Amino acid sequence: MPSSHIDREKLTIRYMITLYCRANGHRASRLCSGCSDILNYAYAKIGACSYLPGKKPACGLCRSNCFDVNKRGQLAQIMRKTGLRMLMHHPLLTIAHLGDAIRKRKKRGML
Repeated sequence: MPSSHIDREKLTIRYMITLYCRANGHRASRLCSGCSDILNYAYAKIGACSYLPGKKPACGLCRSNCFDVNKRGQLAQIMRKTGLRMLMHHPLLTIAHLGDAIRKRKKRGML
Protein backbone atom coordinates (compact mmCIF):
# COMPACT_ATOMS: atom_id res chain seq x y z
CA MET A 1 0.00 0.00 0.00
CA PRO A 2 1.20 3.54 -0.71
CA SER A 3 2.58 5.50 2.22
CA SER A 4 0.37 8.58 2.05
CA HIS A 5 -3.28 9.32 1.39
CA ILE A 6 -2.35 11.32 -1.73
CA ASP A 7 -0.21 8.49 -3.11
CA ARG A 8 -3.06 6.04 -2.52
CA GLU A 9 -5.54 8.35 -4.21
CA LYS A 10 -3.27 8.75 -7.24
CA LEU A 11 -2.70 5.00 -7.47
CA THR A 12 -6.44 4.32 -7.22
CA ILE A 13 -7.30 6.76 -10.00
CA ARG A 14 -4.49 5.32 -12.14
CA TYR A 15 -5.86 1.78 -11.78
CA MET A 16 -9.41 2.94 -12.48
CA ILE A 17 -8.39 4.74 -15.66
CA THR A 18 -6.24 1.80 -16.78
CA LEU A 19 -9.15 -0.63 -16.33
CA TYR A 20 -11.47 1.75 -18.16
CA CYS A 21 -9.05 2.21 -21.05
CA ARG A 22 -8.54 -1.52 -21.52
CA ALA A 23 -12.27 -2.27 -21.21
CA ASN A 24 -12.99 0.20 -24.02
CA GLY A 25 -10.62 -1.52 -26.44
CA HIS A 26 -7.89 1.07 -26.23
CA ARG A 27 -4.20 0.14 -26.25
CA ALA A 28 -3.37 -2.88 -24.15
CA SER A 29 0.21 -1.97 -23.25
CA ARG A 30 -0.31 1.67 -22.25
CA LEU A 31 -3.05 4.27 -21.90
CA CYS A 32 -4.49 5.90 -24.99
CA SER A 33 -3.97 9.64 -25.34
CA GLY A 34 -7.45 10.53 -24.03
CA CYS A 35 -7.10 8.37 -20.93
CA SER A 36 -3.55 9.58 -20.40
CA ASP A 37 -4.77 13.19 -20.58
CA ILE A 38 -7.47 12.64 -17.96
CA LEU A 39 -4.96 10.83 -15.70
CA ASN A 40 -2.44 13.67 -15.96
CA TYR A 41 -5.22 16.19 -15.28
CA ALA A 42 -6.35 14.26 -12.18
CA TYR A 43 -2.76 13.98 -10.92
CA ALA A 44 -2.25 17.73 -11.33
CA LYS A 45 -5.48 18.58 -9.52
CA ILE A 46 -4.87 16.12 -6.68
CA GLY A 47 -1.32 17.40 -6.26
CA ALA A 48 -2.45 21.03 -6.20
CA CYS A 49 -5.24 20.51 -3.68
CA SER A 50 -5.70 23.54 -1.43
CA TYR A 51 -6.34 21.23 1.54
CA LEU A 52 -2.82 19.80 1.39
CA PRO A 53 -0.88 18.91 3.46
CA GLY A 54 -3.73 18.77 5.96
CA LYS A 55 -6.91 16.76 5.74
CA LYS A 56 -7.71 16.35 2.09
CA PRO A 57 -11.27 15.11 1.53
CA ALA A 58 -12.18 12.66 -1.19
CA CYS A 59 -12.59 14.70 -4.37
CA GLY A 60 -16.23 13.68 -4.79
CA LEU A 61 -17.07 15.06 -1.33
CA CYS A 62 -15.00 18.22 -1.54
CA ARG A 63 -16.80 21.54 -1.22
CA SER A 64 -14.45 23.35 -3.59
CA ASN A 65 -14.69 21.53 -6.89
CA CYS A 66 -11.38 22.25 -8.58
CA PHE A 67 -12.07 19.78 -11.42
CA ASP A 68 -13.51 21.19 -14.62
CA VAL A 69 -17.16 20.18 -15.13
CA ASN A 70 -16.36 18.06 -18.22
CA LYS A 71 -13.42 16.30 -16.58
CA ARG A 72 -15.46 15.69 -13.43
CA GLY A 73 -18.13 14.05 -15.60
CA GLN A 74 -15.54 11.91 -17.37
CA LEU A 75 -14.05 10.78 -14.06
CA ALA A 76 -17.50 9.99 -12.66
CA GLN A 77 -18.22 7.84 -15.73
CA ILE A 78 -14.87 6.06 -15.35
CA MET A 79 -15.57 5.37 -11.67
CA ARG A 80 -19.07 4.05 -12.41
CA LYS A 81 -17.81 1.71 -15.11
CA THR A 82 -14.80 0.41 -13.18
CA GLY A 83 -16.10 0.24 -9.61
CA LEU A 84 -16.90 -3.47 -9.51
CA ARG A 85 -13.82 -4.42 -11.50
CA MET A 86 -11.67 -2.40 -9.09
CA LEU A 87 -13.04 -4.52 -6.28
CA MET A 88 -11.96 -7.65 -8.15
CA HIS A 89 -8.53 -6.41 -9.32
CA HIS A 90 -7.50 -4.13 -6.44
CA PRO A 91 -9.66 -4.92 -3.41
CA LEU A 92 -7.49 -3.18 -0.78
CA LEU A 93 -7.36 0.10 -2.67
CA THR A 94 -11.09 -0.06 -3.34
CA ILE A 95 -11.94 -0.69 0.29
CA ALA A 96 -9.60 2.11 1.41
CA HIS A 97 -11.21 4.49 -1.12
CA LEU A 98 -14.72 3.60 0.05
CA GLY A 99 -13.64 3.90 3.68
CA ASP A 100 -12.36 7.43 3.06
CA ALA A 101 -15.67 8.41 1.50
CA ILE A 102 -17.71 6.92 4.33
CA ARG A 103 -15.59 8.61 7.01
CA LYS A 104 -15.93 11.99 5.31
CA ARG A 105 -19.70 11.59 4.93
CA LYS A 106 -20.04 10.71 8.62
CA LYS A 107 -18.06 13.80 9.60
CA ARG A 108 -20.38 15.94 7.49
CA GLY A 109 -23.48 14.28 8.91
CA MET A 110 -24.42 12.80 5.53
CA LEU A 111 -24.78 9.27 6.94
